[in-house]
Amino acid sequence: MVMKNIILSGKEAGLLESLIINYGRVVSFKQVKSVFKKDYSEAEIKNKVSKLAKIGWLIRFKKGLYGVVSDIGSLAVNNISDYTICNALNKDSYVAFESALQFHGMFDQMLSETSAITFKRARQYKIKGTEIRFFKIKKELYFGFNREKAGAIGQVNIASKEKTILDILYFRSNAYYAGLVWSMLVKYKQKFDFCLMKRYSKKFNLNVIRQTGFFLEKLGIDAENLEKLVRGKTNYGRMTRESKEYNAKWRLYFDRSVIE
Repeated sequence: MVMKNIILSGKEAGLLESLIINYGRVVSFKQVKSVFKKDYSEAEIKNKVSKLAKIGWLIRFKKGLYGVVSDIGSLAVNNISDYTICNALNKDSYVAFESALQFHGMFDQMLSETSAITFKRARQYKIKGTEIRFFKIKKELYFGFNREKAGAIGQVNIASKEKTILDILYFRSNAYYAGLVWSMLVKYKQKFDFCLMKRYSKKFNLNVIRQTGFFLEKLGIDAENLEKLVRGKTNYGRMTRESKEYNAKWRLYFDRSVIE
């Protein structure tokens, strides 16, 4: 009985295949209509979409946005990458933080959510047990990502390794994330473009510039051009809210335990 409920007709299978070929694994209702209108009226299309969603071949992400399931053996949203869902929910966003590090092969721990950055509204979704969270950033800081292939079909926006580090420093301010940044810089030193990182960091606030310069200097990377930006400033920055040790050159309170 269960198999009868989920088996597609030849026509339905063909239409879903056409959707994937023409638009990928995540589609809008308008795109569904453009494919289904050859065989169904508008009222019939709505009923067909409702039926396919009910039996699991279409996964509703939000109003007017669906994931197309192609494999009966994995009849669920989990055969569509979280990165793809993320970009489909908000095209003006890029995958960030640990999610981006994981894409770049630098983070192998299991994540409880997929994180992304946007210059639009911060939002949070839960789709079939998957948490997707969007963080809002100033539009002038919305840069530093590339179109990358994620999954079998399609490309999504993923933060570069360098921008990921800076975004973590900008959004996070606790010992865990400071330690994560330092461990990534040490472990993957050969993979980072530090000239690019320094150029990107100049667009951020002084606290990010200070931390970036401090970390790079500890790593043996020349950061004189960043030090010039903070030289003569009377204010100071903090690596974390609890930081107590002071570095006079960078006018930064830091945690020694992070870099030892």
